[in-house]
Amino acid sequence: MLLRAIVLLQAAAWAFPQSGDNLRMDGPNSPRVIEALTNPEVYEFLTRHEPRLGFGLQSPIKTIFRTQRNKKCGAATGCPAWEGEVRELNGREYRLYCFNAPWGSYQWLPAVQSLEECEQQCHDHRLDCNGLTYYPSTKACSVVYSKDAAPYVFDNGVQKFGAIPVESSMAFSAGMLCPLPGADNQVYDFGDNQEYQFKLSCRNQFKGSRQALGPVKNADECGERCGADKNCYGFLYYQPAFPGGRIDGARSCDLVTSEINDGDWVPLYKPNQYLAGLRVASADCGDKGFCQDECGKSDKGGED
Repeated sequence: MLLRAIVLLQAAAWAFPQSGDNLRMDGPNSPRVIEALTNPEVYEFLTRHEPRLGFGLQSPIKTIFRTQRNKKCGAATGCPAWEGEVRELNGREYRLYCFNAPWGSYQWLPAVQSLEECEQQCHDHRLDCNGLTYYPSTKACSVVYSKDAAPYVFDNGVQKFGAIPVESSMAFSAGMLCPLPGADNQVYDFGDNQEYQFKLSCRNQFKGSRQALGPVKNADECGERCGADKNCYGFLYYQPAFPGGRIDGARSCDLVTSEINDGDWVPLYKPNQYLAGLRVASADCGDKGFCQDECGKSDKGGED
């Protein structure tokens, strides 16, 4: 018993930093986070001081997306249709992510059975709920309370949902993160007046000369910097390490300064590592999406 207690205390000291400053050093792929997510005893120890929800005061939750349920259309999906889709959780609007998740200063909360229960704990917590992460396979739940907690790509071996309140400046929406909504190679507007157009892809990156700008706050800034530079032909927006990078979610921006010709936009070894934007003349330059020319046909390989 004594040995078990010592092991738990050592794991807790490792998994639970004592100050807010240290929390920012505690990356999502770090051994201490993985230990908390994979060892139920450690997780329970870390959340023992947190108040638990009064489940008897709530009606049973039949689906984690009650507000999206449509009986005629069947069950709601778990992951959103695209990274940053807006969904309601307990009547509050969030941008939802499955590939990305917010990261920053955080606190583990007691394990719960659904994303909505995790959101309720986050909302009721003494710390600001600037984001939350829910792990459905382990029922782990965390509140992210740093205001600059941006979506961040990480893989610590546990499935996750990430959610950020829509009013947050870090709640990146469609076209700002990989994977993109719908089909790749669609044109998006950039700039305050939507004066720049870029064809975006998460499956390809550019060959050629680059100018590294360093970290930027979001894809909009990267695209605007390229659009304002007459010698820029495209941009790459990415995390310096994948999965990984800066814990505050800031990503790197490279401007492509050489002409991009056929054969210069090459497949990525792994998709969704880079958001690549090719500068184009108009919104008509996007490729056809799957549902524009194939969706609903009985024979997907040819014409009806």
